[in-house]
Amino acid sequence: MLSFAIPNEFLLFGSPFIGFFSLTPLYIMLSKAKSYREAFWLCFLNGALTHFLSSFWLGNFMGYAAFTLGASGIGTGFVEGFLSFFFYYFIAIFTKQTKLEETCGKKTFFLQFRIIWFASLYSVWEWVKSTGFLGYPWGTVSMTAFKWPLITQIADITGVYGITWLFAFFSAIIGEGSLIIENFSISEGKPQLADAYKKIFSVGAVFLGITTFYGIYQYTLQRVPVKYMNTVFVQQSRDPWEKTEKARAATITLSQKLSEEKITEFADEGITTDLVVWSEAVLQKRFPKKSTLNYYATFPEDEPLFDFIKRMGTPFIIGGPYVLNDWRHEYGNSALLFDRNGILSGSYQKMHLVPFAELIPYRQFDFVRILIKKLAGFSYGWTPGKKPVLFEIPLSGPYSSPTPIFSLVPDSKKEKTTSVKISTPICFDDSAAEVCRALFFAGSEIFVNITNDSWSKTDSAEIQHFVVAHYRAIEYRTTLARSANAGYSVVVDPAGKVLADMPLFTPDAMAVKVPIFERKITIYAKFGNWLPEICAILAAAFIIYSECRTKEKIEYISTECLVNGFWLSELEEQWKVDWTNWNI
Repeated sequence: MLSFAIPNEFLLFGSPFIGFFSLTPLYIMLSKAKSYREAFWLCFLNGALTHFLSSFWLGNFMGYAAFTLGASGIGTGFVEGFLSFFFYYFIAIFTKQTKLEETCGKKTFFLQFRIIWFASLYSVWEWVKSTGFLGYPWGTVSMTAFKWPLITQIADITGVYGITWLFAFFSAIIGEGSLIIENFSISEGKPQLADAYKKIFSVGAVFLGITTFYGIYQYTLQRVPVKYMNTVFVQQSRDPWEKTEKARAATITLSQKLSEEKITEFADEGITTDLVVWSEAVLQKRFPKKSTLNYYATFPEDEPLFDFIKRMGTPFIIGGPYVLNDWRHEYGNSALLFDRNGILSGSYQKMHLVPFAELIPYRQFDFVRILIKKLAGFSYGWTPGKKPVLFEIPLSGPYSSPTPIFSLVPDSKKEKTTSVKISTPICFDDSAAEVCRALFFAGSEIFVNITNDSWSKTDSAEIQHFVVAHYRAIEYRTTLARSANAGYSVVVDPAGKVLADMPLFTPDAMAVKVPIFERKITIYAKFGNWLPEICAILAAAFIIYSECRTKEKIEYISTECLVNGFWLSELEEQWKVDWTNWNI
């Protein structure tokens, strides 16, 4: 159900309605599990199957498919399986007496606590699977909510995990309701259970109502841009596995043609283009080697790349490799900034690499590179970037500052240049909370993502990546622009609204006056993933407290039994009857 609610080949942008109760079967099965072992396999199946069914397109990653789909699917299943201890804990601590008391209408707060426990723990699970070296924020409940933008607006407070919590909460409510109905005929505490269920349902309705009203406010809020960046985004839609000289030339030539068409379109409207963005990995030669600079000074033959950029007279951002340490075989998957004269002026290296596909442990050793070459046949992987990087782009303006300035200095006749500081998260980077947060606090005014998902060969993979990425615009209330090889190339405003886009798997380009808004520090930007962190701390505290109470109770009972045992033995000794003198 969760896989079908996530963007897929049948429901391209997913189904929030299905997502709203997609976890109900898992809640019911965990509630009926008889042991931790059974709970482990239930969670393992849930994690692995959701991964395989929703991210099946990872199998198209050629030689790395065994890692990207197979190993990652099994790994996801085991991680959720290990977390089943926490999922199942609140079920396992129930004794037969406790269950009987709840059925009789006593201790009905357990019903409410189970629902809150499940929602909180599921939020922690999605946070765990989306964070760190192995972080993969696909296959998540929040991905189902895109078509309910009034719900997604809370991401600027809670991040995506507030949406996960809300959906998991209602899935648990529906699951608990079905369990009550199933056992209603044998229950002696029907009025009490019904009242407890009504109260927790009311709490959920209040949460949903507050979220919706907040969403209406944020989604309809009129945000006024402080400036615009006239940008051309290019979507080549070329096969990324073609590495021949002819294929490289065709890709660059096509990109040049699409770029010039849109630059001319801007010019016909009297608009100067501020920036042109090509997607990830368009260039194949490693910068800033002298041989590479000489290569692109003469390649492609029709019009060399550097000559074309100089003729266009505008800065370009293009994806390509960058040498970090040639001797150690360390190369970065990079966004390369070229100035209006075609001179390389800066680079940013992708920081969050795909584990075991881009980030390969011990790749500095020859035998590892040889093994990977034999297995995959085309790549040794990348070295992650170590720091956030911003590109400052001059704008053609003029634009007035939204902030009143009172100055005693006479106006200067010197032309004032307005600029914008942009960050360029590459592909997977825009799904990594830690990367985008670092870029934002470095001063980024807009996220400009370049990516290449065309190898997936599926529409759902392109849209899934977009849905994950679009939350960054809401979380930081900033503009997000994406230039992808085959899609989904799009510009999104701070409310997550699509301002401009291009069709999938189609060579195209778009000229967009990208709005830049005043930077605001949202609650999420300030505190990060505070919601799942708090849920994890409270859950751990409860387990520790519960275990300590259980230990104290066992010690008390053992001591009491020991004392009573001595007392009873003394009485038996005093009242003992000697049967030996009886003639029976």
